[in-house]
Amino acid sequence: MKRIIPEHFRVWAGLFMLLIFCPVTPGSAHAEVFAAAASLQPVMEKISQEFEREKGIRMDAVFAASGQLAKQIEMGAPYDLFLSADEKWARYLEKKGKLEKVRPVAECPLVLWWESAEDPSLDLVKDKRIRVAIADPEVAPYGALAKEYLEKIGEYENLNNEERLIIAGDVLKAGLAAKSGGAGAAYIPLSIAKKLEGSWTKVPMPPQRLFGGIVKDRDALAALVFYDYLLSPPAAELFREAGFEPVQD
Repeated sequence: MKRIIPEHFRVWAGLFMLLIFCPVTPGSAHAEVFAAAASLQPVMEKISQEFEREKGIRMDAVFAASGQLAKQIEMGAPYDLFLSADEKWARYLEKKGKLEKVRPVAECPLVLWWESAEDPSLDLVKDKRIRVAIADPEVAPYGALAKEYLEKIGEYENLNNEERLIIAGDVLKAGLAAKSGGAGAAYIPLSIAKKLEGSWTKVPMPPQRLFGGIVKDRDALAALVFYDYLLSPPAAELFREAGFEPVQD
């Protein structure tokens, strides 16, 4: 895998794409925005819709790899709430003085997914005919967890050396790579696996704990209300349906 795009260019490119695809309109000029890890996209779309139905407050959303979003917030992206797929990037912004009220939101396991109706064997990665997709370990927590697992079972270098490892920008892209045939299987969170259907097998690693926080100095009252709503019973039910569980302390 060749990496020829510098990280700072990718961050600025992300901000540029945000301006293109999220233009300000008269009806959304003051809309507050939450930025969430790609693993949260299916459930957060449902939760934000339910929140708007109950409270009459609309929240706009941006989804990408946690590290990419964290770098964008650090550089001043207009996000009001950040939901990371791990604690690392939330604490990173907290230390930079960009995030407050940091706390765990939910947790979700890593699974090996493919489109077949039969659950995949965890030994699938040893098959030299199979290409495997993971999210970018540098910016995506579930990609880092997948890499850790593959290293633990002694297969990461094999996959890399045999050119059977597909690195995608985030977990949704990793799942779509496998769904489209670009890879035979993908290591993705259960939340994305349920969205893509197919079949999956849980990976024997601790579930990834997702953290959130309010972006400082944004005067974002709606984001605060929405952040609290994530701990409400209606939101908890939607989280469970999507493959997440409440944080177990």
